[in-house]
Amino acid sequence: MSSIATKLQELGLTLPPVKAPAANYLSYTLQGRQLIIAGQIGNPGTAKDGVLGAGGSVEAAHKEAQMAALRLLAVIDAVTGGDIGRIAQVQRLGVFVAASHDFDGHSAVANGASDLFVAVLGERGRHARTAIGVSSLPTGAAVEVDAIVTLVEA
Repeated sequence: MSSIATKLQELGLTLPPVKAPAANYLSYTLQGRQLIIAGQIGNPGTAKDGVLGAGGSVEAAHKEAQMAALRLLAVIDAVTGGDIGRIAQVQRLGVFVAASHDFDGHSAVANGASDLFVAVLGERGRHARTAIGVSSLPTGAAVEVDAIVTLVEA
């Protein structure tokens, strides 16, 4: 069992199944050691009581961001054939938050994903990040997260 799998187990987390793309795009692209992963949503509907700043719960959206990060790890696990220990560095996360024009807590929501990567990967999980408010996301999700990751050669 890899140290990452052990860490997930210690945190009481399991990787969800990887979902097929919902439209005409790829779940990921891999060029050399650079892995670019398409946006992942958490559990659609869990924070659906409104966009953030207009009735939505920051706490629920934070958990949704964490679930989206787990889905990103699941894609990495699939790409590496179960060897997610090949993650050299999470380079960047893009976090999209369904929010009203006056909501300013994007970072608090995005920390759900960021904190998970650091908890699981340590320094390899530290990354640059963009957190952006948008008017809506697919399937009513409150959060969508994409990633750029550098892998160690197999």
